[in-house]
Amino acid sequence: MKKIAALLTCFNRKDKTISCLKSLFAAELEYNSKESIDDAVDIHVYITDDGCTDGTADAIRKTFPDFYITIIQGSGSLFYNGGMRLAWKHALKEGGFDFYLLMNDDTDVLNNLFEELFKTHEYCLKNYLVAGIYSGCTTSKENFNKTTYGGTVYINKFLNISKRLDPIGIPQMIDVANANILMVHATVVDKIGIFFEKYIQCLADYDYSLVAKKNKMPVLLTASYCGRCSNDHTFNLDGYSKMSFAERKKMLFSPFGFYAKERLIFIKRHFWYRYPFIAVEMWIKLYFPDFHIVLLKFTHALRFEKVETNK
Repeated sequence: MKKIAALLTCFNRKDKTISCLKSLFAAELEYNSKESIDDAVDIHVYITDDGCTDGTADAIRKTFPDFYITIIQGSGSLFYNGGMRLAWKHALKEGGFDFYLLMNDDTDVLNNLFEELFKTHEYCLKNYLVAGIYSGCTTSKENFNKTTYGGTVYINKFLNISKRLDPIGIPQMIDVANANILMVHATVVDKIGIFFEKYIQCLADYDYSLVAKKNKMPVLLTASYCGRCSNDHTFNLDGYSKMSFAERKKMLFSPFGFYAKERLIFIKRHFWYRYPFIAVEMWIKLYFPDFHIVLLKFTHALRFEKVETNK
């Protein structure tokens, strides 16, 4: 039996959190109905309640009384990455897991989830001879043909131009993975640990992917879609340019805005040669926002400028 620790964090999205867990347990039931006891999955959910005021924790207990769920009380200021690290640390403390399944609580998985993830795992072992990280590809909840999350490859690392991949029927190697659905083998955790402590809301999954690849551990995208998660975390740059200086400064450093501190940490860790340019870019973005938009258009990078968070 494969023991899996499913890791989530939540804050006042009760309905979405319950929907996510229902889909996860449905996928577990579907997979186990086709497998022997030896190949079945055994899921223990660890979920951080980071100060929810909408009754999320009580709703989880009431809806899933017969499932293995550990609810960890957060401080109320952990944000996404802090909540995920807390859940992950609790799972590691209990130990004995073969895989760690990271999920966003606004993601609904499909019944083929575990079939796709384990096919990717088998493909990884066969082609790369080591276990790795496997990102489940998702579609929008409104348009099942539109890829929203999963993985990207860099086209130009210096300009930070990347391409999000669609599933093609076989697993694909990616540079960075999203943690909307992300299964990590225990040997990866043994070698590189968990999410880096310095990230608050964003970039920990990208960072984790790049650290894994530096350590010769494959990061793969599933062959098919296995979840639904709409991408609605974008920011209007024209609106930003019309803000006051104080508002722009707050947005620039906000974990839900342009997360400047986290981004500089990420650049320094993985693309050090871009650090001076990114620092100057942020200065221009703050003091000359209209010129910043012109600059982005000139470099053909505006279509890649978006804010994605894991709220």
